[in-house]
This record gives sequence, C-alpha cells and structure tokens, in this order.
Amino acid sequence: MSASNLSYAVWALGGLALLVLWGLTRSRRMVAARPAQVVARMTTQPVLRVLLVLGFMFLGWHVFAR
Repeated sequence: MSASNLSYAVWALGGLALLVLWGLTRSRRMVAARPAQVVARMTTQPVLRVLLVLGFMFLGWHVFAR
C-alpha cells in the first residue's frame, strides 16, 4: 500500500465518521450533540478556543496542500 492510498483511506474513514455522526445528530433521539452545540461549548473556554483555531488551521493547510 502506497502512502497516497493510506492517505485516501484515512480521509475516507474520516468522511464516513462524519456522515455517521451527522446521521446520529439528525435522528429523533439526540444520541450526539449537534456540531453547532459542540462548537458553541468549545468557544466558551479560552484553551479550547485556541485548540479549535489550531484544528481549523491544520485542516485548512492539509486541504490546501493537496
């Protein structure tokens, strides 16, 4: 398995996990918090706010570098 195939597999698993979480948040039973609720909770604490920004920077760079 080449490095690019491994990278595609990781991205595919991440996308699949996001789809599953999206489905769980849209179900009638609130199994998981909606993404907006999670981000709202994270931005209330300074340390988590910095981690959120760093996470967005990391994802942005990796999407741009592809």
